[in-house]
Amino acid sequence: MIYAGIDEAGYGPLLGPLCVGLSAFRIADALGSAARAEAPNLWDSLARGVCRKPKDPRRRVAVADSKKLKSGGKQPLIHLERGVLAFLSGDTPADDAEYLARIGLSPRATRATPWHARALPLPVATTAGDVGIARNLVAGAMAGAGCALEALSVSALDAPAFNALYGELRNKAQVNMSLVFEALRTVDLLRGDEPAFVAIDRQGGRADYTRELEAHVARGAVIRTVHQDDERSVYCVGNADGPGLIVAFEVGAEERHLPVALASMAAKYTRELSMRRLNAYFSERMPELLPTAGYVEDGRRYLAEVKPILVQEAIPEREFVRVV
Repeated sequence: MIYAGIDEAGYGPLLGPLCVGLSAFRIADALGSAARAEAPNLWDSLARGVCRKPKDPRRRVAVADSKKLKSGGKQPLIHLERGVLAFLSGDTPADDAEYLARIGLSPRATRATPWHARALPLPVATTAGDVGIARNLVAGAMAGAGCALEALSVSALDAPAFNALYGELRNKAQVNMSLVFEALRTVDLLRGDEPAFVAIDRQGGRADYTRELEAHVARGAVIRTVHQDDERSVYCVGNADGPGLIVAFEVGAEERHLPVALASMAAKYTRELSMRRLNAYFSERMPELLPTAGYVEDGRRYLAEVKPILVQEAIPEREFVRVV
């Protein structure tokens, strides 16, 4: 079966991209049952090399909600970077352009954004050697548990693409959900004839997602509500004679499902690399400029300070700032 998770980073900021991450594992049937709308505990299954907390005496790889892994020290990205690159196949990327290509970032994310023109070296907060050790820990744990990572990807909308899509949909939540359902369709294609369980972090207080599933995923398939309450909305999508696609929208999904936590980390790390490029671009032109994470209050400060550069380089504000 396929066990996948989807989560976003950057929903609220004024600057930088909205990123939606996806991670999908192929696991042995014994680890979980999509038919029973259940998912395994991959933290337990991968405990040989993976843990939930960044400070682990065995130096295992921390996989958790990205907000809990970004530290306040000299290397705030160390746990995010170590975790994401440990799961990324192949050698450690030499720069962020190679990383973005391998994470499958949609080209629309960087449309008309000149700060994305130059690649910056990786790793940012750790070393290629340490990432290699972490990668071996993860690989050994997955081999021992009989599972494999089938997909780790991020879709992103920087300001120009975000604003264009918002102009069509006129709803910020729908902009985010469009990326979520794009990721969900990827899982549906990936699973083929296999059952799949996909966990998605629920946004806001909404409980019913039937119409969106019908419009974006089902395409004539039967949708059955398995469970629905204030915490979880679970659906089975599929024909009666074939294995189903179980989709669970859950409050705090990144705490319940390792694939959601990993998706959250990939989305956050990708956004952080994008903001690193943005800050590098403008600090070259204004050395005294303090960097920004792009959130509303500080984003307004940053926008006010870089406005002369935007004017000088003929960068429309709409290509730098999100409309909502």
